[in-house]
Amino acid sequence: MSAGNQQERLPKLTPDYVVGIIDGEGYFSVSVSQDLSKTYKSLRVRLVFGVKLKESDGQILYRLKRFFACGTISKKVDERPTFSDCLEYQVRHYEDIKTKVIPFFQKHPLLFESKRQAFERFVDIAKRFEAQTHLTDKGFEEMKELAKAMHGRIPRDYTPIPSTK
Repeated sequence: MSAGNQQERLPKLTPDYVVGIIDGEGYFSVSVSQDLSKTYKSLRVRLVFGVKLKESDGQILYRLKRFFACGTISKKVDERPTFSDCLEYQVRHYEDIKTKVIPFFQKHPLLFESKRQAFERFVDIAKRFEAQTHLTDKGFEEMKELAKAMHGRIPRDYTPIPSTK
């Protein structure tokens, strides 16, 4: 039997399983950059949701990709002698983050406090991105500080953008 057929026979992932794997191995990441090489100001905010696992454990990532119906899986080769090659599942497309990833974790909250806080900051930054606040100098600086806070580089005190619900 082919590996593809074996994957199809495996039970679907449950929301609880997805929350567990993301609590343990997942990440929410934001990068904020300014491209000065152009003749105009190019301000970028990139949101990424992902999971990185040893290649030997990575088959679950294909099921995770099927669960969210978006994202890509790539192989990361590590030549260091005591390290393993990895597979990494990532969702980088903003519409998928906005319509699939964020609603899922709002409906099925993460259990670890640190991961839940990272997700809340991720959502806050996504709202600011949607509102295009990063296109002003002040908004861009705020986004940089929020991204740093999300990754533990500055104090974690911040005021989230009010919900528009």
